[in-house]
Amino acid sequence: MITEDISSKFDSVSEGIWSSMVNIAIMPTQTPQSVSGEGGTVTSSVQIVGCWNGAVCLDMGANLALHATASLVGANPSEISHDDVRDAAGELANMTAGGIKELLPEPCQMSLPTVVMGTNFEFSVQQAAVVYRTSFDTEFGSFAVTLIRGEHR
Repeated sequence: MITEDISSKFDSVSEGIWSSMVNIAIMPTQTPQSVSGEGGTVTSSVQIVGCWNGAVCLDMGANLALHATASLVGANPSEISHDDVRDAAGELANMTAGGIKELLPEPCQMSLPTVVMGTNFEFSVQQAAVVYRTSFDTEFGSFAVTLIRGEHR
């Protein structure tokens, strides 16, 4: 189970990444916001395996993903391709998982990121349960970070 102390550190991981790397102000929300929007949703995930097994998932609307990508690569949003968005979403999930991995028991390893983009899709991590979910608002839309733990069967 995630303690209150770890949950505040969990939120700090996202706050640090978005303020230093993405340069987009984020504001924690009390209730999860819808992350989809016009243009669809981008979901990126990194698996964590070892002493602790699970995944970190990052969900955001396509508009936020586009602006986050543009900020990360220092380009105008009109110059950003789908491949750029996919790469940036994977890197954001990777950075987030790396920060969260530091809060988990060791040793653990991280997978390469998985990214899904589109509309009307369902993403799930099989044989797992949500341990913690937090969401943030930005001027370009909302995003959520979810920690999922594998269930032993």
